[in-house]
Amino acid sequence: MHDSSPVSIEKQIESLPPLPITVSEVLAVVNNPESSANDLVKAILPDQTMCLAILKIANSALYGHQKQVGSLESAVMVLGFNEVQNIVLAKAAVQALKPSLQAREDELKPFWDHSFTCGLAARIIGESINLPSGQFFVAGLFHDIGKIAMILALGDKYDSTKWLPGFSTAARMKEEKETFSFSHDQIGSRLLQRWQFPDTLVTALHHHHCPGHAARMSGYPLVIQLADFLSHMYIQPESPDEHTLKTSLKTWLPDFESQWLKMNLPWEDITLESWFAWLKVDRGNGSGVLDILAM
Repeated sequence: MHDSSPVSIEKQIESLPPLPITVSEVLAVVNNPESSANDLVKAILPDQTMCLAILKIANSALYGHQKQVGSLESAVMVLGFNEVQNIVLAKAAVQALKPSLQAREDELKPFWDHSFTCGLAARIIGESINLPSGQFFVAGLFHDIGKIAMILALGDKYDSTKWLPGFSTAARMKEEKETFSFSHDQIGSRLLQRWQFPDTLVTALHHHHCPGHAARMSGYPLVIQLADFLSHMYIQPESPDEHTLKTSLKTWLPDFESQWLKMNLPWEDITLESWFAWLKVDRGNGSGVLDILAM
């Protein structure tokens, strides 16, 4: 019997294993402006699974390097601090959830595909508007992680065929909150807090369906909200053109454009279309990366 109270969700979050020590050590290195590439290598080296994942991802088509990246030192130099941190956080969190989700692996495949696509879209948007954070990929990858926590805590009460797929419009978020007395964005941000993820990530997750409610750093949830939209457009039967992208955005997120412009962020038709085109390329090149994170 699954209890659907906030207390039971909190218990479920607390019962998930903590992330490995590698994560806190990598975060400490990345957050210290005086750290060197060598410090980052030293933090990761004891964790051989993580080393292997970083090397495989550095050599994947997503990064398209001409020369083979043969050592962790080279991978750090080629990828940069932020990207290595992204891989460490993503790999550690996926691994922590894996044992609890083993029985649902096939059912959750579309969920992880969407999440990964959202991570790539968030990285593309974040890079092109120069928001100062390399964490967009992880924020996009885990934007709906609260749905996983709700499945674990509520079992069949949280109907995965209803709640996992589809775009979370304002009406859908309202229904989720009325049904369960909390919504997946609230639960997801609690989980990231439990894992001691950086504040920018927690904020991005907590407010990605209501960026206007973020007291600060509201650009981050806005980027994730747009990335979520683009990743849903990516799976449409027909690839959308510029007009379809703009019309669908207005339908699904009527307030989005005004909130984006309020933040003085760049907004032109060509921008949305070019981000989507870039996403299609990265998604094709990144197909093996999700498998590496889940290994």
